[in-house]
Amino acid sequence: MIQQILSISMVVVGIFLLISALYPVHLIRRFDKENRTGWNILFILIHFFVLGYTTFCYFLFQPKITFGDFIVALILFGGSIFVVIVVRLSQSAIDNIKRIAALERHNALHDDLTGLPNRALLLERINQLILHAKRDLQPLAILVMDLNRFKEINDALGHHYGDFLLQKVAERLQEVIRESDTLARLGGDEFSVALAADAEQAMVVSKKISEALQQPFIIEGHCLNIGISIGIAIYPTHGDDCDTLLQHADVAMYSAKKTETHYALYNVSQDQFTLNRLMLLTDLREAIRKKESLFLHFQPKIDIKKNRIHGVEALLRWNHPELGMIPPDQFIPLTEQSGIIRSLSNWVLRAALAQRAAWREAGLDLSVSVNLSIKDLQDLSVPLMIKDLLKEYQLDPSSLMLEITETSMMLDPDRTYEVISNLHALGVQLSIDDFGTGYSSLAYLKQLPAEELKIDKSFVRNMLIDDNDEVIVQATIDLAKNLGLAVIAEGVESAEILTRLKELNCDLAQGYYICKPLPAKELEEWLKTSPYAATSSP
Repeated sequence: MIQQILSISMVVVGIFLLISALYPVHLIRRFDKENRTGWNILFILIHFFVLGYTTFCYFLFQPKITFGDFIVALILFGGSIFVVIVVRLSQSAIDNIKRIAALERHNALHDDLTGLPNRALLLERINQLILHAKRDLQPLAILVMDLNRFKEINDALGHHYGDFLLQKVAERLQEVIRESDTLARLGGDEFSVALAADAEQAMVVSKKISEALQQPFIIEGHCLNIGISIGIAIYPTHGDDCDTLLQHADVAMYSAKKTETHYALYNVSQDQFTLNRLMLLTDLREAIRKKESLFLHFQPKIDIKKNRIHGVEALLRWNHPELGMIPPDQFIPLTEQSGIIRSLSNWVLRAALAQRAAWREAGLDLSVSVNLSIKDLQDLSVPLMIKDLLKEYQLDPSSLMLEITETSMMLDPDRTYEVISNLHALGVQLSIDDFGTGYSSLAYLKQLPAEELKIDKSFVRNMLIDDNDEVIVQATIDLAKNLGLAVIAEGVESAEILTRLKELNCDLAQGYYICKPLPAKELEEWLKTSPYAATSSP
């Protein structure tokens, strides 16, 4: 009796085990298409097994069963367990494959650092949004964004800070946009947003993003100030496909960066600017790499009272192989926006100091002035670079004067002041260039460890015919004297202006009346016949 109950129990349990295996097999055969035939056969066999088990169980209810029937029931029970184990292991393996595939897809479509969708997923989402926009006759906005001053932070503080800053930027951007919008990181410090919006709505969102990122980021005790430039393209006004919209948003972004307006809507007139910009940047990178077509001119600065040359200002020139001479004000802003200003500044400083060293060997005591860009004054590595160059050419730091504009101190005063203080600690001289053309001049002037103040040429040129300009020149000279600074006037184009500057107690002067900027060799020839030939101590 016990043998019969055990046999029936094993067969019944086996039937339920087989039935429980049917659904997993059904799911597996739908997923594993390559082996679908085998899984279909197993699915059918399990039905036959269930039928066979049921028939055998019916016979087990007979009054007498043999020991052989018990053995068959035991084998059938073991067979059902084997089938279930095989099915469950197969299902587990397939679930792992699905999980790995989903993880790989997520990784392939998301940025590792921020967890945001990457360019591939953004393109996929934009194409979906375009289909919906086309169907519903609704506009679609694409925003392309680039962080301002991120490269300087990354270079100065290291990639650890840069990566952490990007994560914080991503979090702040997610707080501004809606959950239905797609925020993606395109790479580096570039982000993008795709959202259902018209031009006006897109500009409202852009303004919110810009305001959010103008708030400083506090990272490990450092207060980091960055901004953002945003370009906007609208479907279907600015394009009806993904690539065109992104390209036009990118063009608008560069326009916003150039005009410092934080965000800009695409305009077809911006395309030519972008094309020219890309061509110039490509050529300029090549010129820096090959050290060709870039050169320095030097304009003398004279001591008015002693009537002797005091030093020279190094001025960058670029003789483009096709476009000819390109003024610095046309290509310097491009280098600042594209991040190659550091390479260009390194080239200029190296060339200027090399020439200073060559003049020293030739017996000429000429101090050299070099202009630093806004980006240089936000780069904490610049003082170290200058220190290394001075050591390389065995020059006294006082023989180098760095000219900085007051406007450059407005963007990030704390960081700029730190860079300037480090430069002053090296022993180099500092000159405030274009004084009076910026903002909050006096507030910054009293803080800076400068030795010289340069009056902008826009006031000097017309000082004899415009009383207001002469008043400004005189007031600036008096201010500099009271602060213990030497004062230099640029833009001196006549003997009368030079005489009047001497009467006003101006210390130094430069301009075309004295000498135009010249290549080093021509300057040496000019010195041989110039009335200012004997050098005074810088």
